[in-house]
Amino acid sequence: MSNIIQVSLAVVMMLVGAVCADATTPLRETLDHKNISADFASINTWKPELPLIHPISNGDADEAPEYIADMLSFAGQYKGLRYRRGGKTPKGFDCSGFTSYVFRQFGMKLNASSSSQYTQGEAVEDMDLLPGDLVFFSGRAVSKTRVGHVGLVTDVNPDGTFKFIHSSNSQGVTVSKSTEPYYSRRYIGARRVR
Repeated sequence: MSNIIQVSLAVVMMLVGAVCADATTPLRETLDHKNISADFASINTWKPELPLIHPISNGDADEAPEYIADMLSFAGQYKGLRYRRGGKTPKGFDCSGFTSYVFRQFGMKLNASSSSQYTQGEAVEDMDLLPGDLVFFSGRAVSKTRVGHVGLVTDVNPDGTFKFIHSSNSQGVTVSKSTEPYYSRRYIGARRVR
C-alpha cells in the first residue's frame, strides 16, 4: 500500500512541476516584454484621488466651537433661578454647580469646586477670551490668588472686557459684566475647557 502512495505522490509532483513550468514561462515572457521597471516606477509615484467627504477646517483660533452657542443658550434658560449653596441641579445652583451642570450636558466633566475647576483646561490671556471660557474670581474677600467664584463667558468686547453668566449669591443665575467694580477687583483669570 505504501508503494502505491509513493508512486502516486511522485506522479502528482511531476504533474504539478510540469503545470508550474508551463504557467510561469508565458508570464515571465510577458513581464520581460512590458518593461516591468517602468511599471514599478509609475506605481511608486501614483497617488489615489479620493473624494473629500467631510472637508476638514482648521478653524480660526479666534472662533469658539459651534457647540458653544448651544451651551450658552442652554445656560441662559436658567437665568433667574435662585442661588443654592452646594446646589448642582436645576432646583438651585451655586457657582461651580452651575458651570459643572452646564458642561456636563455637553459631555464635559468639570471638578466640583471653583478652585478645582481653575486647574482644568488651559489658561487663557484676557485678550484671547472666547465665549464658553470659564472666568474665575476671588470670593467675598478680595484676593488675586484664592479662587472663590466661577462664571461662563457669554460675550467678549474688543478691549478684552466680557460678560459672563453665573450663579451669584445675591441674584441667582444672572449675566454680569467684568467691568462691574465688584468683579473687576476680584478677577483672577480664565481657563478654556474643550
